Order: sequence, then structure tokens, then C-alpha cells
Amino acid sequence: MKNTTLWGIVAGAAAATAILYYKRNEVSRVSGNVMDSARGWGDKLAEYGSQIKDRLLNNMKGPNGEPVYLDMYDRQFYENEMGQRVYLDTH
Repeated sequence: MKNTTLWGIVAGAAAATAILYYKRNEVSRVSGNVMDSARGWGDKLAEYGSQIKDRLLNNMKGPNGEPVYLDMYDRQFYENEMGQRVYLDTH
């Protein structure tokens, strides 16, 4: 009787360990898929933002090919090699 009880406990512990291991792998796989999906969405949003900026600014570039930005007053500027803003004349 003691022997079958001991084997029952061992089998139950093994089953519980297997279930926990399986669930942990599932959670890991799901979280990895969620992270990959979030990275994909972030990349797509950055690409769409760049396309919208290019459409609104008509593919404007600075004198040396720098990207052109808008400030909060809708003034166009680029950053020179010193990191300073140089505003473009929009006459």
C-alpha cells in the first residue's frame, strides 16, 4: 500500500511539473510573438510617418541633403552639422 501511494505522489508531481513546463513555454512563445508584432507595428508607423512628412513637405531636403522638419509654428528647418536649427525661407 505504501509503495502505490509513493508511486502516485511521484506520478502526480511529474504530471504537475510537465504541465507547468508546458504552460511556461506557451507564455514565452506568446510573449515573443507579441513583442515581434509590436516591433513590426512600430516599424510600419515610422515608415508611414516618414511618407506623410515627405508628402506634406514635398520631399524637401536641406542644402546638403539634410531632412527638413516642421517646428510647432509650422516653420521649416533643418539641422546643420553643429546641431543648430537653420530655418528655411518660405517666400
